[in-house]
Amino acid sequence: MGSNPTPGTKIMLNKLIFENERVWRLLTNFWTVVFFILIFINFFSKNAYSFLLVPLSIVYSGILTIFVATKEFDRWYEVHNGRHPGEFFVIAWTAVMAVFLILSFIFGEEFHAPSDTVSAVYVAVLTLFALTQKSKTLHRKRRH
Repeated sequence: MGSNPTPGTKIMLNKLIFENERVWRLLTNFWTVVFFILIFINFFSKNAYSFLLVPLSIVYSGILTIFVATKEFDRWYEVHNGRHPGEFFVIAWTAVMAVFLILSFIFGEEFHAPSDTVSAVYVAVLTLFALTQKSKTLHRKRRH
């Protein structure tokens, strides 16, 4: 039979996994790619996979929120060094949404722009970005 992990092991695992910004960044990037792929597949299959959008959007939004919160807590506790700006996520999401609107216009009624679920996730991405920008500004003012 296996032994229970010691308190020191639990703390080490917690720091290596749950408090590690790199882990959350990798998870966020992975789920972003998966979500984008599903959105494209769903679009070109005329919404055949729309039933997967809500559960995936919940997972994606949760992972993204944890990642953003981890970065912000690290910033305020002087651990975060800001090497990976959130602007890239906003640019990627904006590009994806623009592409779908253009494709919907080109292909007409057979293909629809992303669902309300996808639009809600886009708004969440923009909201998280706006909050982090304000937090960054407040943090800079506090430090100087």
